[in-house]
Amino acid sequence: MTVERISRTRVRFQRVLRITLAWAIMACLAAVFEHATLLSNGVHSQLADHIGERLPASLLAGLLGGGLYIFVLRDRWRKLPYFQAAGIMAVLLLAVVVLLFALLPAPGLAHLTPGGRLLSFQFAGTYLYWLLLMAGTMLMVRLNDQYGNGGISYLTGFYHKPRPEMRIFMFLDMRSSTAIAERLGHTRYFELLNELYADITDPILYSRGEIYQYVGDEISVSWSLRKGAGRQRCIRCFLDIRSKLEQRAAHYEARYGLAPVFKAGFHYGPVTTGEVGLAKKERIYSGDVVNTAAHIQSQCNAHGVDNLISQDLIDVLHLPESYTLREIGSTVLKGRRQEIRLWTLVRVKG
Repeated sequence: MTVERISRTRVRFQRVLRITLAWAIMACLAAVFEHATLLSNGVHSQLADHIGERLPASLLAGLLGGGLYIFVLRDRWRKLPYFQAAGIMAVLLLAVVVLLFALLPAPGLAHLTPGGRLLSFQFAGTYLYWLLLMAGTMLMVRLNDQYGNGGISYLTGFYHKPRPEMRIFMFLDMRSSTAIAERLGHTRYFELLNELYADITDPILYSRGEIYQYVGDEISVSWSLRKGAGRQRCIRCFLDIRSKLEQRAAHYEARYGLAPVFKAGFHYGPVTTGEVGLAKKERIYSGDVVNTAAHIQSQCNAHGVDNLISQDLIDVLHLPESYTLREIGSTVLKGRRQEIRLWTLVRVKG
């Protein structure tokens, strides 16, 4: 199993566990609500009984249903509009709930015929509960895909006040993009970019990277120093993107008449991170490291390589011996007075 597949499986399994935990919490909250409702209407109720009924089902459904969605259905449905995907899920969920009520009658419904069970308020309530839970889960997964691994910070307000950080940046740019755009035309070029962004999203997410910006055919990705340097995730991300595009080269050749290649520039350093705007809140990074990473990437063509890494980042990555580097030398980048030493990753063994 490749490093990419191991990382992908690990991240997906973590997502399934988070879904299971969220569903378990919702089950406990539903049990509390049900218990309070019965007590307010003068009906004897034990909270432990309600939790005992709901919690095991939610844990099992989270592992099985969440696992099915994350490992199988998400990749198939991610290009569909949310409401279309949610509609398909509603139909599949209806079939499951109908089957369960027909074969395993809930307490208090055993005396009814299968048709009678399906017309009961308990059936409607059960179906609506799981439908809302599944629709909410799908929405949160899509929002996580939309904003990347840093999306939770938008909800918690972690960057409401500017924070100093050490971050790694990778600037990706498609080689010969201007000539490609002129040859394909605006519409076909947009379709190409859309496919490319879809293909490279998972390697970024599985490396725990955060997509900072899309600017035309350029993508900037950021990691906290700990996440990006750990297991050389920032470098692995680029290698996984390159591998993914090589595997898909035949598809791109057949559809667009070309095999897209990306070049990347890496750098790290101190930045100030914060959120700006009210109507369209956005996180920004202020610091010389951002521009430096972009300028490093712009040097790839001049040196005939598809990646350039600053000496500063090399010093903190502690690359294993399986990584073969070639020194490019020191150069002066646009906007900088001091020279910066650059390296390129030639190959990785294994």
